[in-house]
Amino acid sequence: MTVTFFNYLELMEFKMKSIKYLPIVCALLAASAAADTQWGVGLAAISSNEGYVDVSAETNVVPALFIQTENFQLLGPMISYKLFESGDFKMAFKGQYRFDGYEEDDGDIFKGMEERKGAFDVGFEFGYETGLGDFSFSLLTDATSEHEGYELSASYSKPYRMENGVIAPYISVSNLSEDLVDYYYGVRRNEVSSTRAFYQGDSATNVEIGVNSQWMYSGKHMIVANASYTQFGSAIKDSPLIDESGSFQVILGYVYAF
Repeated sequence: MTVTFFNYLELMEFKMKSIKYLPIVCALLAASAAADTQWGVGLAAISSNEGYVDVSAETNVVPALFIQTENFQLLGPMISYKLFESGDFKMAFKGQYRFDGYEEDDGDIFKGMEERKGAFDVGFEFGYETGLGDFSFSLLTDATSEHEGYELSASYSKPYRMENGVIAPYISVSNLSEDLVDYYYGVRRNEVSSTRAFYQGDSATNVEIGVNSQWMYSGKHMIVANASYTQFGSAIKDSPLIDESGSFQVILGYVYAF
C-alpha cells in the first residue's frame, strides 16, 4: 500500500462505522489531560516491501505526532494507555493503525481487484519485565470493520538503556485470523483472471524479528529508528498475490518535543 499524507490522517480519526470506540479514546485523553504532558511533532520516513508480486519497495514520508503523559502515549500510528501496573506487570489499552492493503494502481497484480484498505486495530497488551528481558502478549481486533479479523501476538525484547536512549532487539510470533488474511491476501471469485487464481486465505502465523530504538537529545530532539523483517506463514505465502517469503520495514523518524 502506498502510504501518503492522507493515509496517515486516516489513523488520526475514527470512521463512522467505528464510532462506538470513540468514548473509550476520549476517556483516555481526558484522563491524561490532568497529568504533565509532553508533546511534539515531526516527520517519519517509512521504507517497506510487502512481498506482493512485482511490487518493489517504496519509501514514503509521513507526519509524526508524539504525546506522552504518565499513563498515555501516542507515537505515530500507535496509542497506548496504561490501565494497571503492579511491580513488573502492567496492562494497557492499545490501538494502532494497520498500513496493510493496496489500491488497483499500486501494481499490475492488483488490476481488476477491489481496494483493500488499512484499518485501526484496538485491544489489550499485557507486559512483564524481567532481568532477562521484557515479555508481552497482545490481542488486537479491527475497530473499523475493514478486515474484521484479529491478531494475537507474543513478543520478547531485550532493551539496552544508554545515556541518550534505548535500543531493543525483539522477536514476535503473531497469529493472524482467517478473516484478516483473506481480506489482504485472498482473491475473490469476481477478481479471478488468467494470472490470478481464486484464493481464500486461512489463518497464518508470522514470525517477526527486528530492533526498535528511541533517542532523546537536549530534552527536545527525539529520533526513532526501527527495522524489522517478517517471515510469512504458509497461508500468506501461498497467495497468488505474494512472491516473497516475507516483508521488511525500516522507519526513521524525527520529532521535536515542546
